[in-house]
Amino acid sequence: MKISVYVATTRGPVRIERITREAAPVSQICVGRTTSVLPISPDYDSFVRQPSGVIERALGPYEPGGFRLDASADIGDGNSWQLPVYVAHALAKEGALAGVNDSPDIALWVTGTVGVDLQVAGVEFVEEKLSASRDALATLVDSGCRVTVVVPDSNRWEAGTDLVPDGVGILGVRNTSEVLQHVELGFRSLALDGPAAEPDELVPLSMGSIYMPRWRLISMFVSMLVFAGIGTALIWALPEMAPGTIFRDCEVCPEMVVVPGGTFLMGSPPEELQRDDYEGPVHEVELKPFAIARYEVTRSQFTSFVEESGIPADDSCFVRTGSGGRVDESKSWRDPGYAQGPNDPVVCVDWNMAKAYLAWLSRRTGLEYRLPSEAEWEYAARGGTQTPFHVGSTITSDQANFNGTKRYGDGAKGVYRMTTTPVGSFPANVFGLHDVHGNAWEWVEDCWNDNYRNAPRDGTAWLSGNCGRRVTRGGAWSSHPGNIRSANRTRFILEYRNYNFGFRVVRDLGP
Repeated sequence: MKISVYVATTRGPVRIERITREAAPVSQICVGRTTSVLPISPDYDSFVRQPSGVIERALGPYEPGGFRLDASADIGDGNSWQLPVYVAHALAKEGALAGVNDSPDIALWVTGTVGVDLQVAGVEFVEEKLSASRDALATLVDSGCRVTVVVPDSNRWEAGTDLVPDGVGILGVRNTSEVLQHVELGFRSLALDGPAAEPDELVPLSMGSIYMPRWRLISMFVSMLVFAGIGTALIWALPEMAPGTIFRDCEVCPEMVVVPGGTFLMGSPPEELQRDDYEGPVHEVELKPFAIARYEVTRSQFTSFVEESGIPADDSCFVRTGSGGRVDESKSWRDPGYAQGPNDPVVCVDWNMAKAYLAWLSRRTGLEYRLPSEAEWEYAARGGTQTPFHVGSTITSDQANFNGTKRYGDGAKGVYRMTTTPVGSFPANVFGLHDVHGNAWEWVEDCWNDNYRNAPRDGTAWLSGNCGRRVTRGGAWSSHPGNIRSANRTRFILEYRNYNFGFRVVRDLGP
């Protein structure tokens, strides 16, 4: 498959034919059928020679004549061609850029600029640019090429506008945060065919400081800098795959959010306050995208499971009594010993009962629901951070439900509520997850191991070791702040029911 990238200008389209890699005062591209050389501005050359940043990690070390772009820097009015130049370079490295004598399968037509504030600018030039490109667009469509024009401001442009010929798709964007929702499709979506689906409502997503695998970084920045301009039929063919998408598979199902795949450092460093040796060694894990519940499973959702399945779930529960604790035969998820509402997290649930709930949910929806792996849980909880908490180096009881009378580091003391709170009572992290710190401990799939040596590096659950004990994560309303850190972990037997133990669910998105 070959792709052509065009620069929309007020004098007509400019097709990028090839990338030059010779040493030069400034980087160069060859454009048009005359293959004339277009020098890149000295300002852009300063971007090219930047030695660090996510672009450099995506495309490798600097080479004379290579291309770099600081994605957060203002590209400047009148320099909108820098966007397709960068895109063309990334496509060339992937072997997907059409050469002078190649016919493209897909044409990307880029117009507008992006400023340092990530807002799309240059709206006043769009009509003039598209008018100048109309004949060339029609020729491409007649030749069977799939063409999409990317323009700023989705509220002002529609696919039926008379600015472009029939058969040309228009994708309008307000800012690049909208584009990030489509990153997960990457180059794979270029191979999709079929009629356009109606787009779901756009959900803004902040990516945080996430380190992606090399191939995902390249597709991410190509998608971002081309404004996802590969066609509405292609982009929206699988809308549920977009990171940040929120969905629910049935009326009583948990509300899910799609988490992008990526690579992160799992565990805590030796210098982290109140950490334990079994939180190390810190190691890199690479994960595929997945969907995870925004909230812990609620009493209302668990009630639906018990009533529909007929599975008894009214056994005893461990409760605290004074300075100790005991198993109370009269307590259960229905009455854990303190008042709860329907939207509080269900507690007094052991690992086996959590698995029974997941089996019921999978049968009910025809989809595979499961517990998160320990790596998935920590990746989703961190939301791109490496600090002890997703909110930073310390935490207060205004940010989570835990024993706030204890402080972490230089954090302030707060309140101790001594009960669960309704899910979502505290701000979500960057991925849209609530209550990953405190409220209720959460069962995960993994067997217990005393450290991370030989742990899986692909995000899957560790199913060897002491499988009679399973891992719990996140801490609870009764926990000290050190026990609600992103890296904190502990373990209990499968049959253990505690008045602050609950769980959260995960659903796979496919191969």
